[in-house]
Amino acid sequence: MIRVLEVCEPPEGGATENAVQLALGLAGHDFEVEVAGPPRARGLEALEGRGVRLWSLPLVGGYSRPDEDARALGALVRLLRRRRYDLVHLHSSKAGVLGRLAGPLAGAPIVYTPHCFPFIQGFSARRDRVATAVERTLAPLAAATICVCEWERGEALRRKVGTPARLRVVHNGCARCPPQIEPDPDLVALRGDGRLAAALCHLRPQKSVETLIAAAPRFLESSPEARLAIVGDGPDRAGLERLAGSLGLLGHPRFAMFGFRAPAARYLAATDLYVLPSAWEAFPIGVLEAQACGVPQVATDVGGTREAVDDATGRLVPARDPGALAAAMTELLTDGALLEAMGQASRERHAERFTVERVVDETAHLYRELLSGRFPC
Repeated sequence: MIRVLEVCEPPEGGATENAVQLALGLAGHDFEVEVAGPPRARGLEALEGRGVRLWSLPLVGGYSRPDEDARALGALVRLLRRRRYDLVHLHSSKAGVLGRLAGPLAGAPIVYTPHCFPFIQGFSARRDRVATAVERTLAPLAAATICVCEWERGEALRRKVGTPARLRVVHNGCARCPPQIEPDPDLVALRGDGRLAAALCHLRPQKSVETLIAAAPRFLESSPEARLAIVGDGPDRAGLERLAGSLGLLGHPRFAMFGFRAPAARYLAATDLYVLPSAWEAFPIGVLEAQACGVPQVATDVGGTREAVDDATGRLVPARDPGALAAAMTELLTDGALLEAMGQASRERHAERFTVERVVDETAHLYRELLSGRFPC
């Protein structure tokens, strides 16, 4: 049995989800997988009672607490020395930095999946330069870097982060929609006898939910039967509620904001149109979840999103453009036949391209290439 460690860090989103997918799926490929991460990282609860050994690693987000980073690095070094893994897979940039520094002590190949390189993340020019320099410097310490879409790999090559042979693409995937999922009652009540557009995301700057709120008055006016929901929690919630209040949306009978409780499928089961107004992305899992549940998508044309969403499944619009977002939402939500066709195309696209099984199979193949010595340098 080949022993693998998946290391993940605190952020919400696809990194922890991907680590959990691999931990649960790779057993069928003769890998024994253990996971290390913050004890309260959302998503790791899915491993409870599933036979996957979980190690507590005090990783924190950001770089404002070097003492905590040093503590996490020490804990990871001790774990690598003690357990002697055959391969270590690092998920997200902080785990990627600390894990690649500790990598020489692992005595095993290191795989790194940034899940959106830090230089993609829409911050200052200075931070962009620093992130690019760090990733360039550390790239040789990973035997392979997995990009979650072709666009992300292209950005790495453009910035000279890694070599073409070591940069591989494994597109994100997600589980099939549960067939008997109970729709969320709050969304069902809001939807009533109309049609519902909903954004499901963590409320942080990346998701640019303020763009959707700015589009909401125009959308609701042009689509009299439509409803709009924002489902999520996060640091931007209070500011977004203030913005919605200033536009007269709080208390509007066809608009509401709700907290999130997993799984996403319970909200998608009550939704006619999924909306993702992100300012930046690598390859968002949210659009894949919508496709799995047969919900058409309107998303911003950022990162590799166009590798998932096409004209058969939805519409792509420019980032930070409330008018374009409102127009695309209105076009789809007022055309029942088009929505139905897009829903069917979405289910088919997910089944063909974006299943968890495909993610696990492709990752297992890459692991075996590395372990057999057939992986090009």
